[in-house]
Amino acid sequence: MTTSNAALPPMDKISMIGIWTETVLYGVNCVMYGLCMLILLRGGRIATLRWVLVVMSTILFLLCTVHVGASLQELLEAFVYAPSDVPDYSTTYWLNFALTPRALKDILYDTLVVALDFILIWRLYVVFMYDWKVVILPIVLAMGHAGSVYASSTIYTLSYDGVYGSVTISLVISAWAFGFTLNVSVTGAIVARFWWMGRTMDSLTETSTNRFAASIYMIVESGAVLLAASIAVLVLFASESPAALTGLDVISQVAVLSSLLIVVQVGRTNQYRTPQVDSSKAVHTARDEITFRAGVPREWGSHEDLSLQSTLSRSPSIVHGTHV
Repeated sequence: MTTSNAALPPMDKISMIGIWTETVLYGVNCVMYGLCMLILLRGGRIATLRWVLVVMSTILFLLCTVHVGASLQELLEAFVYAPSDVPDYSTTYWLNFALTPRALKDILYDTLVVALDFILIWRLYVVFMYDWKVVILPIVLAMGHAGSVYASSTIYTLSYDGVYGSVTISLVISAWAFGFTLNVSVTGAIVARFWWMGRTMDSLTETSTNRFAASIYMIVESGAVLLAASIAVLVLFASESPAALTGLDVISQVAVLSSLLIVVQVGRTNQYRTPQVDSSKAVHTARDEITFRAGVPREWGSHEDLSLQSTLSRSPSIVHGTHV
């Protein structure tokens, strides 16, 4: 290694702090996943779309679990199994991007990004009543995003130029553009759809409050937090900070947490919100799978099903495009 030891960044400290933060967030994810399962599986008859949410939440949780496990393996290899005859091994270890735990974490992050993209597109598909035409462009953007993130990980893992090679930087910018465009546009479409549905429901039930207002605020607030986190990591990458990859480890947990948290928030809200209105006022969609309830009898559907099937149609992470 040609770089002098004095010039090495304190990767050991940076990585330990980042993995500690990731572990704390993973603990929160464990609690949130348990609450999600309690909310989605409670009751006798479970709607089909709820089973889809169960599978999606489980996949995201498994990905973040393996990710934090790979981080633990990195700590063991850097500090416990470190060879005594290699100077500064605990620091130089984190600069080798071809090691198995690092490569595994990159694959997991990329897979998580792709999964969140397609989950978002599926939610858009549901909210727009299974209209396949509205998801054509998002699918194209998601495919471009997936190709960019997987290609960037492969190149910087196998290249001797490190993370900041010219080809890698171009792919990162491409991934950011695809991911940012996809998430902002789809989230905006979902919010607009919620607003329109709320106005329609209000006119039918003769109320003045948009019943989807809380959900819209939830989507915007969560998206703003994730957008701020993604911008922070992008700035770290643009400034060639050694903390950029560690930031991706943290955001992997934040992205999963945001998706699980929406389920929990909506479920807890519906537990205390049981509107009493005329049971004759019911709005049925063109599809039997989704019923928007305005005093709908229990056998037709439930207000809770509406929130968990449609309200959860949010952008899990605008951070998807930020990849190193």
